[in-house]
Amino acid sequence: MNASSKREPRQVGRLAGLASAAAWIFAAVLLVGVALLWQAAANFDHAIVNVLTFLLLILAWGSLVVSLQLSGRPRWMWRSFFLGPVLACAVLFALYRVERVDGDLSPKFVSRWKAADELPQASVANETLSAELWQPRASDSTQFLGPTRNAIYSEIELDSDWNAHPPKVLWKVPIGDGWSSFAIQGDVAVTMEQRNEQEWITCYNVLNGELLWGYAIDSKHTNPMGGTGPRSTPLLADNRVYACSAVSQLVCLDIANGQELWTQDLLKLAGVTQSEFEMRVAWGRSASPLIYKEQIIVPMGGANACSLIGFDAITGQERWRAGQEEISYASPSLATIHDREQLLYITEQHLRAFDPQSQAELWSVPWPGSSHGSASVSQPLVFDGNRILMSKGYGEGCQVIEVELTQEGENADPDASQTSTKQWSVDVKWKNATSLRTKFTTAVIRDGYAYGLSDGILECIALADGERQWKKGRYRQGQVLLVGSHLLITSESGEIVLVAATPERFHELAKLDVIGDVTWNVPALSGNRLLMRNSDEAACVILPTVELPKSEPLE
Repeated sequence: MNASSKREPRQVGRLAGLASAAAWIFAAVLLVGVALLWQAAANFDHAIVNVLTFLLLILAWGSLVVSLQLSGRPRWMWRSFFLGPVLACAVLFALYRVERVDGDLSPKFVSRWKAADELPQASVANETLSAELWQPRASDSTQFLGPTRNAIYSEIELDSDWNAHPPKVLWKVPIGDGWSSFAIQGDVAVTMEQRNEQEWITCYNVLNGELLWGYAIDSKHTNPMGGTGPRSTPLLADNRVYACSAVSQLVCLDIANGQELWTQDLLKLAGVTQSEFEMRVAWGRSASPLIYKEQIIVPMGGANACSLIGFDAITGQERWRAGQEEISYASPSLATIHDREQLLYITEQHLRAFDPQSQAELWSVPWPGSSHGSASVSQPLVFDGNRILMSKGYGEGCQVIEVELTQEGENADPDASQTSTKQWSVDVKWKNATSLRTKFTTAVIRDGYAYGLSDGILECIALADGERQWKKGRYRQGQVLLVGSHLLITSESGEIVLVAATPERFHELAKLDVIGDVTWNVPALSGNRLLMRNSDEAACVILPTVELPKSEPLE
């Protein structure tokens, strides 16, 4: 054997040793990267942090396996290091299943042998309820985001001393899957939930949590990222319930007994199947119905369909269609700008304004998004007469636009709905990609400042220029209400939190655990009664108040 042939094994061994050391160093760098990532995580969306952490740990694990394999150590060492985590994951998934992921994309595991919670029994046809139960009150919250559809409850002031006057959990009941909120009229509250293979519209007694009636729709939407069940919040108007399933059905029911008055199939009207629709709108229909002058308005969507569709509130007959862009997960709303009513709706990639009488588009402004990716969920909020705050997650942040009426025809009649897009102009006053990244929630506005959960952290910004006043308090992907002078937050972990609505500083005043984790649903307030829910349970909390409408006795 010559000298060169003797050197080859040594060179191979040396190269293997160098490669092993490089793989080890690479793994160490990745692990340091994970540590630095979490050190800075307070200022970022934890969903992104969790995904990056998972990828970095996988790469680090693979590098360590390669390092051990190349180091010349016994074969069983690197094989054990490789097979150990694989076998552990196999055992984990054999014993448990992922029920859902939370807003930070962390999986929620449940035993594969866990029995389903026993839900209150609902009958499709129930006896007519006593009219006293559904007698309307001034404090009713009959639609998505409350009486004024902007998450503001101005007619009540909360007592902030929860040590002296603690909230009282009046009742808690199990509930089916879904992200719907409650709509409240009198002492009845209506929501939507998944029960096996059916979407249910359910009516509960606010006084004791008793299920009063239920209406079943044979459909089911489920998505590994978004969970299972309906997302839309019912609308209560003229003693009728209007509800939109996550899949297709828009139904109108009698509030007194849940009897069907009319129904429309949105997939059929759009000419698409459920699978075709969900390829474009991955997380199902989420928008809540809007009523305008005996018309029920909902987003429609689907290839070659329309953005919005209007139905006669009494008969259910289709009245009109408007817009041609794919729908988002926001809900339509009404606003008055320059003394003209406007129907505002965030489509997949724009904020668009329509004349609610003629359905002509008045103006639009780009708002990047994708209904199978970076979803638009947050509502546009009008302030100062003609300015609108827009916000969303997925790195987009927020902006304020100003809408102006730039032309008026000599004989223009404001009541004739004859405006054209040329008469309106939209100016982006400022934009801030780092603030108010409201992922599943909508901000609230008070006295020139906006408050919202930005990547899960409560933030206050000035509406004049978008400047951040403070950002503190991680409540994850929960929801925010403005109740009098306080922010009432339902955290994703199921707490209610009271925070002072002031730009001077973050001041958390009180906190109470109520229900379990992954509480994305918007809470609803009627007088001093707060109704909140998630995909597991619902609860009614009696809040301590300073002032209360005369018609609302304390429980």
